[in-house]
Parts: sequence; C-alpha cells; structure tokens
Amino acid sequence: MKNKIKYIIVSIVSVLLFTGCEEWLDVNQNPNAIVDSPAITEDIYLIGVQSEWVQKISDSWYWWGGGIREWTCYTSRQQSTTASFIISPGHMAHQWNCYSGSLNHTVALYEKAEGNNHNHYQGIAAIIAAWHWFMLADFYDKAPLEQAMKGSEYPYPEVADQDELYAHANALLDEAVTLLSGDDGGKPVGNDDYMLEGDTDKWIRAAYAIKARQALRLSYATGTTPEAQADAALAALANAMTSIDDNVVWRHSTDAGYWSWVYDDMLEAYTGEGMSPNIFLVDLMNYFNDPRRYIMFTEAEQGGFKGLRAGAMYDPGDKPSRYRWDYANESFPDHIITYHECKFIEAEAYALKSDWANCKTALDEAITADMMWEGVPADSITAYLAQPELDVPTNVEDAQKLVIEQKYIANLFETRTQYFDWIRTGYPEYDFDYAIENVDNTETFPRRLLYPQDEIDKNPNIQALGLPNVHEKGTSWDNKPRK
Repeated sequence: MKNKIKYIIVSIVSVLLFTGCEEWLDVNQNPNAIVDSPAITEDIYLIGVQSEWVQKISDSWYWWGGGIREWTCYTSRQQSTTASFIISPGHMAHQWNCYSGSLNHTVALYEKAEGNNHNHYQGIAAIIAAWHWFMLADFYDKAPLEQAMKGSEYPYPEVADQDELYAHANALLDEAVTLLSGDDGGKPVGNDDYMLEGDTDKWIRAAYAIKARQALRLSYATGTTPEAQADAALAALANAMTSIDDNVVWRHSTDAGYWSWVYDDMLEAYTGEGMSPNIFLVDLMNYFNDPRRYIMFTEAEQGGFKGLRAGAMYDPGDKPSRYRWDYANESFPDHIITYHECKFIEAEAYALKSDWANCKTALDEAITADMMWEGVPADSITAYLAQPELDVPTNVEDAQKLVIEQKYIANLFETRTQYFDWIRTGYPEYDFDYAIENVDNTETFPRRLLYPQDEIDKNPNIQALGLPNVHEKGTSWDNKPRK
C-alpha cells in the first residue's frame, strides 16, 4: 500500500510499451525522475499527476503513530502504542515533499500544456496545483512559492505568507475556470483523466467547490469576518457541484498492489479482524441513531455498536465493533472533494449568517447526499432527518456544532477536512483522554506541521521562522477562541 505510486502503471503501461521510450520506462520505476520528452505528452502526464495527488491525501491518513485517522478519533489500534500528539520536524513530511514530487510534476504538466496551448490540460493542472498551494498554506502557514519550482536557480527559496499562498491558489482556480470554459486547443482530455474523464463542466464545478472550502477555512482569519467568508463561500457554491455524480475521487482497482489504503490498513490491523472504530466516533453515531453504522461496522459481541478506546484491550466477552470488510474494501476511493462536502459548507455558511431555515435545508441535503453515496435506504434517510436531534439550533455556536458533527461523520476516511474543521471551529468536541490511552496532550492534537529537518538545516529563510508550538496555535487562520 505504501507503494501507491504504482497507480501510474494502471492506465498507461500499454501505451508506453508501444512508445519504446526508455526514458519513460525509467520514470515508471522512479516517478520522481520524470523528464521532459516528446513521447511524454499531456495525456501521459495527467494520470501520473492525479495518482500522486491522491497519494497526498492517503499518506496523511495512515501515518504510523500520528496519522489523521487517529488524531480525529476515527480508528483505534487495539492494545498498542497510541497517537501521542507529540511530533518532531518532518512529521508527515510527504506533504512538504510535494515540492519535488506531486506539485513539481503538476507544474510541469501545466507548463507543458501552456506551451502547447492545450487549454483543458492546463486548466486541470491549475486546479491540482491550487489544491497543493492551499494544502501547504494550511499545514505550514508560510512556504516557498514559485522559486521552489526552479531548482538550483533558487537554492534558498524565499517564503510566502499564508495570504500570498491563498491568493496564488485562488488565481489559479480562476484561470482554470477560464481555460476550461474555452476551446481545448486541439487536444481534448479523455479517458486519460482517470477521475472525471475529461468532463470540463465537472472540473469547473470542482474548482468552485475548492474555492468555497477554502473561503470558509478563513472564517476566523485576521481582517475578515465569519459572515464575509460565509458570503464568499456561498458565492462560489452557486457554481459548484450539483450532485454526487460530481464527486472527485480516485477509485482503486481490486487487484493486489493497487488496493486502497483503507483496505491495506484493515489487513495490517493488530486484531486480525480489521480496524476498530474509535469509541468517540461510535458514541456520536449512536447518539444520532445513525443508519450508516450498519454499513460501516460489525455489531459488538454484546450487541449494538461499540467503539474501542485507542490503545486499550477489551475485556473477554466484550469484543467491540470492527469496520466491515465490505465497507473498508479494496476499491474504497480516495476523495478530493465531494458534493456532500459542498452542502455541509453551505449549511455552515448559513449558520454563520444566522439563516436557520436555509441552514436546515442545506444540512438535510448534505446528509442525504452522503447517505446516498454510502448506500443507505431512502426510508432510513427520511427517518434520520426527522429526529429532533437534527433540528438546527437558533444560535451560531450550537448550529455550527451540529453541522460540523454531521460533517465529521460523513467525512469518514475521505478528505481530511475534519482535521482542519476542528482546528478552525473547535467541533466536534473531542474528549481525547476518553478516546485515547496515554495521550500526552489532552487538549489538542498538533494544529499545524513542522518543517522537515533538512529544510530547516539548509534554507536560512525557513530557519528564520523558528520552531512554532504546534499545540498553542496553528496557521494564521487559527484564531477562534478555544473553549
């Protein structure tokens, strides 16, 4: 599973066998050595770029001893060392390493398409690059911009602040919409686009969805207000996703070697029976009598659904629930952004504006979309939405809490927005001491990442930033008072 870059082979190996391009065959063994060649056209680049893109999502989920799935109380490793919330420079460094991998290759695709006037490939590359710049801003706050793409020309690239990174990413999304709205320049995108099969309308909607996500992420940033960011998010959502058919996901093959990280982690779980859901997650779903439990979890030994405290061992005769094998399966998709996330963004935006009626409408649509995605029967969805626990409170904090709790459940193993949502809003209200044994910090998991040690050592511009306290404050937008 850790060798996820093998994705590249799935769709292009037959093409490469006929090109006779020895240079690309070398790249196939070492994708970080991608070189320019007339044989490496945009359609060949794209599948590799997309595979590296989704790897940035999956890598942060399974990081041993401190991945987002443990920090956000989705899974519990039975009778084992738990996530301590103590990190050192380089923790989850694969995010930063996009400068030499996924982001680097995305920029190469962008420049190649731009040089050939292949506008739709350039537009897709612009969206993928924008996602990366937002990711760097949200994890690291300050990071190099274009200088980092120029290799030895700038051995010590200067750092940009979060505002600059966000502005650059949003400009790329605006450019992508323009490029994808026009002609393709003589080279249409087709099945080489593994995610959306060259559907430019869906890519445009994805660009607006990402704009909405990032607008709301700045809800408590300096120089703006939650209401203003809610308006910005709603404006973007007017052109964003319209159904679950617009979901941007990477669907895995069921062939060995191409399995999802979720399935690989099921195989590697200490239990021999698959991963255990955390007690916090299951308790929350039990409170709402959530029908997705029957799809996601096995029943506990004593009946019903019961989670496990991370690191603990259950008592004999009291085995907890496990994730179901037919849920956490080989083809479980990697998610970039989804329609149900768009509707949750809309619901929170209306909550921030104290528009309770529209908040309730959007919340119901968000939950319905996710439950349809998970295969919940229609009558179960109707019953779930009808319960008084889903009534939207008429104050901002409680309304926001309800929306984020439902979003947290729906986002299980998907886009990692729940990590950023908790830092931004304080919801859901984790009880880390209850959920995780021997946790070193019972108040917060790391609210940002530290720069890799080699970057600190070699770049004086990074050295000058010092070593932030990751438990005290995250990035620049992390300003909401903590309870």
